[in-house]
Amino acid sequence: MKTTKRRQFLKTGFVGSAGFFCSPFAAVTEDSQSQTDLFITFKTRRSVRKFKPTPVPDEHILQILEAAHYAPCPRNRQAWKFVVIKNRDILDQIRDECIKRGGEQSKQYFTDYMSAPVYVVVLADTQTRNPVNDATAGALAAENLMLAARALGYGSVFCVNSIPEDVTNKILNIPDNYKRVCITPIGIPDKWPETPPKKDLKEAIVYDRF
Repeated sequence: MKTTKRRQFLKTGFVGSAGFFCSPFAAVTEDSQSQTDLFITFKTRRSVRKFKPTPVPDEHILQILEAAHYAPCPRNRQAWKFVVIKNRDILDQIRDECIKRGGEQSKQYFTDYMSAPVYVVVLADTQTRNPVNDATAGALAAENLMLAARALGYGSVFCVNSIPEDVTNKILNIPDNYKRVCITPIGIPDKWPETPPKKDLKEAIVYDRF
């Protein structure tokens, strides 16, 4: 990828250049540019916890959720729900309850954390034939969601414990049969975090057997 094009991708995502998420039925091709862009998305996804107030267009939200909806799942059960929160009053309720529990010292943390314009709560149904596998599928859907967000130039984070599950359950009136997989913001980062150091890949690979 040429330097100028790569910089543009890192800033805004590759949807304009490759169109990877423009259609769920887009043909898989051998186009090297698309493949390069896809692997850059994997490597440049960052966990973002502070955002600009820039709105996320509805069409981008739907593209991101469609990518999540195409995640692998057992028996094609698709036992997930995506609760999309854009209402600022609701987001402020979640923020305020988290600050109440965390104390005054947590105020800046949760103010930053809840600064995105959109949040998605990924849920998995616990009353299916195999709820453990369906919860895992929910995590795969969340991964698709975060990668699609990055491809469109947005930050996200896989939030499990920082925002207590019972807070979102109560405020969002989530039915008892759903287990929260995560809650993730979607928005333009205040700044992109630096890439953390990774272990040498060789340390993570075992061929055939230990």
